[in-house]
Amino acid sequence: MSLPALQNWDVTRQSLHLAAQVVGGIKKVSVQPLPNYAHLGLYIIKDGLTSGRLNDGGELQLNLTQSSVVYTCPEGTVSTVLLQGHTQATLTDAVLKAMADAGHPPANVDRASIADQTSLTVDAKTAAEYQQALYNIYSAIARFRARLIGNMSPIVVFPHGFDFSFLWFKRGDEERSDPHLNFGFSPGSAGFLRPYIYSYASPLPESYFDVKLPAPARFVRDPWKGIVIDYDTLATEIDPEMVLEQTLIKIQSAVAPLLV
Repeated sequence: MSLPALQNWDVTRQSLHLAAQVVGGIKKVSVQPLPNYAHLGLYIIKDGLTSGRLNDGGELQLNLTQSSVVYTCPEGTVSTVLLQGHTQATLTDAVLKAMADAGHPPANVDRASIADQTSLTVDAKTAAEYQQALYNIYSAIARFRARLIGNMSPIVVFPHGFDFSFLWFKRGDEERSDPHLNFGFSPGSAGFLRPYIYSYASPLPESYFDVKLPAPARFVRDPWKGIVIDYDTLATEIDPEMVLEQTLIKIQSAVAPLLV
């Protein structure tokens, strides 16, 4: 399946990012901690992002195709809050009210971290295109991940940066101490105005930059050291999912032996 162009989408992207932080901020205090901070992440589904099951059995979803936050309480009642017309702060208020009205108010939500006053402006067509891109790239990376052997973290979207990724460990399973590779997708970040797929190694192997990379991958050295596949380049391929999956397999095969 082809990838959408994702042009002129910065306002929609920013608004969806702010909304994801609301869902993530509530999830943070509503689930048990997981290794490597995976509990802070949101899972990718066909229509957007989900908190997964909260401690009390409820669930929060950010529906990208309908530009809304959907709360399903443990008893099954569904409440929908549209993004349009809200700021991050008022969206937080509305979602927390929906949860409280259903009898399941979350405790100790850090309101200061999800109190941005920027108006949320979402173009429905652009949001649907982003969901298509997100799900297609996720599908390719999930297939790649399924072919790896070893300890891995789950694929999650981290609301702070709005990127999704997973870790593959050469040994052990602790991000702060064990050698690993990270593979993910970002809709854009500092130093990268356009979306990109990324990989990095930790610790960085001495001969990392001597690896012969498969096209269309390239090295980056600033603002961080790693490997990037530009979304715009990938989108020109006839079968971008297949190209991405095969490229990541080649990258992992080349870099993994260098980890010590």
